[in-house]
Amino acid sequence: MHELDQINKFSFARLLRYQIYDRKLKSPLGVILLTLIAGLIGYLDVAVDYRASFGLAALFMAVFFLIIFMRYPYFALYLTIAFSALPSLLSRIFMDTSVKIEFSNIVDIFTILLFISISTKPQIMYANPDGRKFYGNPITTTFIILLMFYFIEALNPNMHSILGWISYVRKYIVIFLSFFILFKLLNTWEQFKWFIIFNIVLTTALAIYACKQQWFGITNFEMRWATASPTGYIMLLQGGLLRKWSTLSDPATSGILFSSVSLQLMILILRLKGVKIKIFLSIALIFNLMAYAYSGTRTATLMIIVGVVFYCITTIYERRTLIFFVVSTVSFITLMFMPFSPPSIGRIRSTFQGTKDMSAAVREYDRHQIQPYLYKHPMGGGIFTCGIEGPKYNPGHYLMSFQPDSGYMKTLAEQGMIGLAVLLVTYFMIMSNALKIFYRLKKPELMDHSIALIVMMFSLMVGQYSQFALGPFPQLLSYLGALVFLIKLPDLDNTDKSQKQISN
Repeated sequence: MHELDQINKFSFARLLRYQIYDRKLKSPLGVILLTLIAGLIGYLDVAVDYRASFGLAALFMAVFFLIIFMRYPYFALYLTIAFSALPSLLSRIFMDTSVKIEFSNIVDIFTILLFISISTKPQIMYANPDGRKFYGNPITTTFIILLMFYFIEALNPNMHSILGWISYVRKYIVIFLSFFILFKLLNTWEQFKWFIIFNIVLTTALAIYACKQQWFGITNFEMRWATASPTGYIMLLQGGLLRKWSTLSDPATSGILFSSVSLQLMILILRLKGVKIKIFLSIALIFNLMAYAYSGTRTATLMIIVGVVFYCITTIYERRTLIFFVVSTVSFITLMFMPFSPPSIGRIRSTFQGTKDMSAAVREYDRHQIQPYLYKHPMGGGIFTCGIEGPKYNPGHYLMSFQPDSGYMKTLAEQGMIGLAVLLVTYFMIMSNALKIFYRLKKPELMDHSIALIVMMFSLMVGQYSQFALGPFPQLLSYLGALVFLIKLPDLDNTDKSQKQISN
């Protein structure tokens, strides 16, 4: 009798798998099941509570996403990247409703599901073991070094609470898992090319939305969010320009994203061959440049200038680089001294006012105020003791009210001179390894995309000086993908067939 029960259970499980995976509920049984679910949702909505029906629908949606992530990891990857641009938008939509969901946590859940999915697939985990290994390369080593230092920071006696450290390390582990996922899923040049194009299309779509905000105005729910805090609205309204943020968390995040991708597009337009691809990239560049200007982010302006100079120095032996440098210089001078100055252009020009700008002067004053504290604390005040996280995790701390407004300054304040040195060393290892690989490449197409990504990465590292450039999604995922691309470049360059898998 026990054996018969086991057979029946096995047959029932196989039937469900056949109906869901193979038939995708396109059968009489599927129609009956969906009808029952619809009837149950309607009954709960009328007879019980409307929230019960939403809960049931959310349950089935969760099961649906679980199936998608387990069965189609590549689709799940791009779904995660696309969704990572939406949490802030969704939070604004539901800001004045009873729905209180931390949408950013959904990205973390998607990442964990994707990690579990590829971990259960030997064809992904152990494909072609003769290629580059995940461990042992300089870039993965930098991730591990930083993680080890963050564990040491848990012993920092200056922290008032360990909860901030736990939150920070949890987020870093999710980032490390994202890096691992990209490493395992991106193996061929075709896969990398699709990843690059997808990120360009996604960013351009976000840029078009930012242009829509500028040309046609922002929506009611966005205005409610912008005016929820008088101080916040003042920060958005600068020099007659209401800074635009697209679907992202703030104008600075969007401006940094659009400027970094604009650099990538400039270099690809300059280097790639083919009229169609140049037209596509040129249209994308126009929208990204306009969206960057509408964001009013001065750090983004600095990133573009430094990125152009870095590219010209890196490829100064090429004739087209000299032409590009002359055109860029003339364009910059024209922008700075042309007779008319709309608010977006005025905001760009204010980048070079230095301490004449009030906000820059205030930031500089605040930084000098905490210098004596940092000299006495080489490991800093502790993770999440300043910025917006300070009052939440470490109330009463000396750095609680300090606003770093800089990725490097935040690292210096919270992790001290030791932490900042570790971070800068890891950035140096990444860039030196990337340039070494670039100068050894043989295939022109790989050279073109690699230098574009290297310049983009360098601009983000520069952007860390005055903003948090390497943290927000979806910018972070494109950065991690670029790191994976650099790791696998030597193998991609040595394969005669672009479809040949490498790595893992």
